[in-house]
Amino acid sequence: MKKSRVLVLVTSVLGLAIFSFAIYTLIAKITDTSAIQIDEVEVFDGQTLHIKGDFTGSNQKYAGYTFDIIEDKFYLRMKTVLLGGKAGGFDFEIKDSNLANVKAVYLQGESKQDQVLLWTPKE
Repeated sequence: MKKSRVLVLVTSVLGLAIFSFAIYTLIAKITDTSAIQIDEVEVFDGQTLHIKGDFTGSNQKYAGYTFDIIEDKFYLRMKTVLLGGKAGGFDFEIKDSNLANVKAVYLQGESKQDQVLLWTPKE
């Protein structure tokens, strides 16, 4: 009787650990800039930003983005997941009327110090 309870408890704990790990890997995370390759950056119409690129690691899948416009700077943060997501890179447009005032577009990682300048207007 005690052995079966211990077995059930061990199996339950193991199952919970595996399930938790699976959920953890499915959750999208902000990606470091070193893991992202940007091929194209365009700002047009004063309200549309076009970004095209890929990830340097084959295990990372595109899961979306977040951005902030602070003063005249646009900060783009890419999200990736290990399981699920869209394989094969990314190609998207962001429409925002505040892009007309943007003087620089940065790719930003999880840390605010992890930034790469992607675009400035042509003089």
